[in-house]
Amino acid sequence: MVTSGAALAATWATRARDARADTIATNSAAREFKQTFPTLFRPFIGQGTKVTVKRELVLDKLWALEQNIELGPLETTIRCVVARLDDGSLWVHAPLAPTREFFEMVESCASVSSPSAVKYVVVPTYALEHKIFTKDALKRWSDASLYAAPGQFSFPFSDIGDDVVFGKNVDYVLKGNDLDPRAKVVPWTNEIAFETLEAGTFDVGRKSQTIYETAFFHKATKTLIVTDAVARVPLEPPAANSVDKLLVVSQRSTADPIPEDTPEARQTGFEKTALLVNYFFPEHEELDPANPGTVVWTEGWHDNFKALAGRLLVPPVVRTLLYAQNPPRVRAWVDAVSSRWDFTSIVPAHWEAPIASSPEDFRRAFRFLEDPSLDAFPENDLARGLAPIAKLVIK
Repeated sequence: MVTSGAALAATWATRARDARADTIATNSAAREFKQTFPTLFRPFIGQGTKVTVKRELVLDKLWALEQNIELGPLETTIRCVVARLDDGSLWVHAPLAPTREFFEMVESCASVSSPSAVKYVVVPTYALEHKIFTKDALKRWSDASLYAAPGQFSFPFSDIGDDVVFGKNVDYVLKGNDLDPRAKVVPWTNEIAFETLEAGTFDVGRKSQTIYETAFFHKATKTLIVTDAVARVPLEPPAANSVDKLLVVSQRSTADPIPEDTPEARQTGFEKTALLVNYFFPEHEELDPANPGTVVWTEGWHDNFKALAGRLLVPPVVRTLLYAQNPPRVRAWVDAVSSRWDFTSIVPAHWEAPIASSPEDFRRAFRFLEDPSLDAFPENDLARGLAPIAKLVIK
C-alpha cells in the first residue's frame, strides 16, 4: 500500500529558483555513512548513502545543505542551514547525515575550509530527523559548542545524559529567548536572535512530553530560520527528487504497470507524494473493492493538491496535532516572532526555501489560531489519518 508507514516527519524541500546551487566532485565513498540511531527512514539503522546539495542563499553569509530522506516510494528532502558569522566562524543548524561530502560542504562555507571553522552547532527541535546526527557532527567538529531547544530525548527515558545522546553536554538550553539575561552567555546572539516555542504538552507512554521548537533570526540577511513551524509546498516537482520514485507514486492503481517517464507523470507523482507526506491517508487514495490489496486514486486529488501547495502555511501535521493542544502559547510565540524581527525571507527545514515573506505573511499563516475555519485543509484529507490521531492525543 502506498501510504503504509508514512511518517510524521516525512517532509522534503525544493531548490529555490533564484538560489545558486553548488556541487562538489565526489565519489561514492564520500556519500557513505553509518546511522547509529533507529528512525523510520532508510537505512533505518546501519550503513547508508546520501547525496548532499549545497546552495548559497545569501552571498558569503547563508547556505542551505540538503539531503533526501526515503520511506518506501516517498522521497523528500531535509535541510540544514549554515551561517558564516562576522568573525568567520560557522553556525550550523540541524546537522544532516554524517557523510564526508556533507562535512566538507559545510566547512567550505568558511573563508578557509577547515573542521575548526565550525564553532556552533544548534539542535532546534524535538524531531528525531533534525537531531540524531548531532553526535556524529560533534565528533567531526570537536571544538564546537552545542545549543539545543529544551525537551531533548526525554522519552521514553528521561535520565539519559547529554554526553550519551550528543557526545557532550549541551552548552546552553535555548529556553525563552535571547532577551533573557541568562542568554548573555550565548556568544552568537548579537548576530542571530532566537525565540523558543513551548507548544503542546502530551501524555506519551505515561510521561508528559512538551514539544519545543526554536526559531532564529539572522540579522544580517533578515532571514527567519525555522524547522517545522511553517512551509510552502512547491507547485512543481523539485529537481532533486528521484524520477523512479515519482513514477511509482504516479500510478492510478498499484496494479498498473509503472508509467513512462513524461513531465505529466512526474508532476502526478509529485502531487500525490505531497498529499501522502502531509496527510498520511489522503482522501482520494482508496482500497480497490474489486481487487483486495490494491490501492487506487480516485478523481479529485489534483484539486486537493492545489488547496495545499503554493502558499505559506503551517503544515497539516503540525497544525492538527502539535499546535492544537495549546493555541495561546503558539499565538504568543507568533506575536513575538512577528513583532521583534523585520525578516524578508523564511528558510524552513522542509519544502521550499528561501520563501520571500514578511512578518505579516508569517502572522497570516497562523490565522487559524483565532478561527479554525480559516485556511482549513480538506476535511476528508484529514479524516483517516490526522483527525483520529488528534482525537487520541489532544485533550
